[in-house]
Amino acid sequence: MRTNTVRAFIAIAMVLVFIGLTVVLALFPLFSSRNVEITQYADFFVKIASVYTGIIGVIVGYYFARATQTKETSAQPTDSATPQAVSRHGA
Repeated sequence: MRTNTVRAFIAIAMVLVFIGLTVVLALFPLFSSRNVEITQYADFFVKIASVYTGIIGVIVGYYFARATQTKETSAQPTDSATPQAVSRHGA
């Protein structure tokens, strides 16, 4: 497997885990046999979701930043090959 494929798989897997965890946490008070205080649970849910959102943001941001940098690097020619670079260096 290529590095980009593995990186994409890990990013997608983490996002799917986050979505699944969020759905379970959001639906827990509705299907639980325990008496859950909604305001306290909402505070708990906000704290947990913010932690996971930060982690997911870092992972996905790293993946897409790497993918963008790789595409930009391969698409742009080097400075030494362009005519503007030659005229700027005084050659």
